[in-house]
Amino acid sequence: MMRRRTFFRGATLGAAGIYLNPFLSSIQAEAVPTKLRVIFFVQGNGVYPEEINPVGMKRSKEADRLIDISLADFKLADSLAPLARWKDRLTMLSGISGRVARGSHNSGFAALGCWPMAKKAYGETVDAAIARNLPGIYNHVGLGVSNKAAAITYNLTSTAKGKALPTILNPVLAHNKYFAVGKKGGAKDSFNVDTLLLDFLADDISRLRKTLNSVEKHKLDIYLEAFESMSGRQSQLASLAPQVAAATPAIDMSVGDIMETKTNTTRVFDRLEAQFDIAAGLLISGLTNVVTVSAGAGPDRIGLSCMASELGLTGQDGYIGAHAIGHGKYQSFAGLSGTECHAQIRRKSMEKLATFITKLERVPEGDGSMLDNTLIVYLSDSAEGHHPLCRDWPFVIIGDLNGRLKTRGRYLRFPDYGKTGHRTIANLYLSLLHAVGERRDTFGIDDIELRDLDQTGPLTEILN
Repeated sequence: MMRRRTFFRGATLGAAGIYLNPFLSSIQAEAVPTKLRVIFFVQGNGVYPEEINPVGMKRSKEADRLIDISLADFKLADSLAPLARWKDRLTMLSGISGRVARGSHNSGFAALGCWPMAKKAYGETVDAAIARNLPGIYNHVGLGVSNKAAAITYNLTSTAKGKALPTILNPVLAHNKYFAVGKKGGAKDSFNVDTLLLDFLADDISRLRKTLNSVEKHKLDIYLEAFESMSGRQSQLASLAPQVAAATPAIDMSVGDIMETKTNTTRVFDRLEAQFDIAAGLLISGLTNVVTVSAGAGPDRIGLSCMASELGLTGQDGYIGAHAIGHGKYQSFAGLSGTECHAQIRRKSMEKLATFITKLERVPEGDGSMLDNTLIVYLSDSAEGHHPLCRDWPFVIIGDLNGRLKTRGRYLRFPDYGKTGHRTIANLYLSLLHAVGERRDTFGIDDIELRDLDQTGPLTEILN
């Protein structure tokens, strides 16, 4: 790939102009420090390990040692085929467990937090921890889709006990919230009004503070700090207005009309595409460095349901319900088995993820592209099944955070649950934290059934 300075000297942006606008040309490529970004893609309803096993790679029923195989000579499973272009940047992890998180249908916050599902927002989830290490104007952004007619939910990410972060389920709401500063007309006017209001309130509270006693001042200072923080963010956003405008994606505003239906087009994949477009715009504009995208994940969700026609299945019709296919692995739904439905829904989701990856790959950064400095972590909030045992929690990782991780073209299967050398999702999350600069040895709550095994530290197999 050509150097970024050369690119900006002579590039014609064409259709990619919305992402490669002139605001990037003002960046001095060789002077820009490495900026790391992480995106989690959490899909509901489980990932069957055998369903994503590379084609032709024999999967034994048991593993008593680490298996480390190059993906070079293998094709990706059909459900992951849209990611084939990045096979040499991809690592598949199998055999790691998360028994401590076990829930029914899903694990909620516990999937990213490593604690019992019933504890809900018990502590800091890994995406929030990474966001703390890679701060942005918005430290963390949660986007998602669901079959329910809801605009927002709190079910995956938390910064501390009882402090859940939102997942915005309506793409239009997310678009208006995050890109208002770059828009024209009413949205920009509202942003300016909000900024003035925050400034006014902060000044008003400061004046009020002078009339209060010490105890009352302490209470008011908490409010003042919040207002000043929000006001400061508004000022930062205003300074980024040109690049936010340049990176603002064009989405079909009709995706904001969410209807619960089992007889008509659900549009869940249209909404997922819009949310990935928004995620790309947020990362490219520099508004955030950490995004969690949810596809039917969390305690109040059980994966994605859709009409067979939305999967591009010719000659098939009918509703494919996520809950039904989870229970009916070998039953028939719209002419497909439950397992086939799982694979088709995953493939459709991967198509949207592939489009997102392509957009990052097209943005020059340093001597490469944004993708070189980005990590994408794909998992299900329901480990290996609809009613998971959480003994085998498959992950697919794309990217290596500019060489901080050894995740190029590998298939890693760790020893089975309870066997020497077995590792957990907490160890994986510790690897990600080490990669962004937070070196620690524990995360979440230990699995008491593995008390005889060392559960501390990162996966050295993937950490440079």
